[in-house]
Amino acid sequence: MSNRTRLALVLLAVSFIFAIKPYYGGEIRVRLNEPADFSFAPSSYSNLVFYSLIYENLFYLKPDGDIETHLFEEYRYDRTTRILELRLKDNICLSNGKSITAKHIKLSIDLFLDLNLGTSRKLRQVIKNIRVEGSRVLIELIHDDPDIVSALTLPELVLASGSDQVFSGIFYPEEWVKGQYIILKPNPFYPGGRSYLDSLRVVFYDYYYPDVFLSSPGLKNEKFVELNAGVYQNIYLVFPEGKVGSNTRVALHSLLKDFFKSENPQNLVELKALTSEEESPTSLEIQQFSQSRVWSILRYSQIKLYIPSSLNYLEAPLMKFLEKRRLSIEIIYVSDNQLVNFMNSTSVKYLLMSRTFNRRVPIAEKIKIILKEMSFTRFDESHLKLLNQLDEVDNLKNEELLMDLAARIEGIIINDGYLLPLCQRRFSLYIKTDLKGIELDYYGKPLFHKVRTR
Repeated sequence: MSNRTRLALVLLAVSFIFAIKPYYGGEIRVRLNEPADFSFAPSSYSNLVFYSLIYENLFYLKPDGDIETHLFEEYRYDRTTRILELRLKDNICLSNGKSITAKHIKLSIDLFLDLNLGTSRKLRQVIKNIRVEGSRVLIELIHDDPDIVSALTLPELVLASGSDQVFSGIFYPEEWVKGQYIILKPNPFYPGGRSYLDSLRVVFYDYYYPDVFLSSPGLKNEKFVELNAGVYQNIYLVFPEGKVGSNTRVALHSLLKDFFKSENPQNLVELKALTSEEESPTSLEIQQFSQSRVWSILRYSQIKLYIPSSLNYLEAPLMKFLEKRRLSIEIIYVSDNQLVNFMNSTSVKYLLMSRTFNRRVPIAEKIKIILKEMSFTRFDESHLKLLNQLDEVDNLKNEELLMDLAARIEGIIINDGYLLPLCQRRFSLYIKTDLKGIELDYYGKPLFHKVRTR
């Protein structure tokens, strides 16, 4: 072989190496709604995306059903003993360099089980006991469930450190300029490997086409790839205490319906069903008042409308709308993390709430979430009975019976007047064509583990 041929082969091999090796460096801009703080609170799709950057999930479920984890060397379920064993990898750390231990895993699962979520309630009905033995976590089940690992892939189940200033995700926050941006830096101890990026900037204003952003489906722009997240966010008017006259309830609902139709913040569309119109067994006919009647009922009502901080993007357009209508409604924002505790100590008659649903989740599960998570202190024996009926009918796998029961429950929820649907927003994720490596998991959450600028 001649020297020239050898040199050509060497150059060819080198070219393949550089073609395969990912490029490290650069910064990308991701546009999301501004979070209230760094404490995990996935109350909206935008919040879920943000917190997924700084908190690690125990497991990831891919659209094809594959399960991945960056935390566990081994996991196996024994159907005889009904015990799931999770064995931690060696030498994995949090963002401050301290070791991730089995106690962190137990803490994380316990925190999730204590949440006021329908998915938490479902898992509480499965898990009997959690114990730690060295680097192992042993989860004993109440009954046999071979799909228990899939149940632990929920986006809301993240690795908690026990401190809101220590993080487990691929990035950690370095700088926050309120109302403008948060700069995230790669976590050097991330169990899944260092990010290819030098930094990720989360922007909260209408930056001219950032690298990644959430928007309504159907945006035509050849510079971006559209990924359909398969999720939608519903906003409801909730009456947690029930001590509201029917005229006031209908008037406030009519007012907010007009607001979302006329101001249309973030492309929200009218919602005429409890979950989504495509899957709803019935189209809800809810009484509406004229503008003049709304004004006459609400002008002296002294209403205090409580809104979780994840919906603070409504603040400016809603205040402008109320000024136009010459209505004085006090708007009070509450941290999503503190909402349940706040309501236990404060009288809250009027509340805006949002819930994010995945199109893959069956309608029975969505109705259970609404019944459990949005009835607050009004949750009583009758609600529990409805939940049990849903479980029974769902287990029968009879679609007709299920739709009949779902329609009846929707009627009860609306007629009892403890929540009224307002509007809905659907999401697509738009990614610049020159970015590589972003994909969606089974739940429609973007994964940034492999993202790179080229």
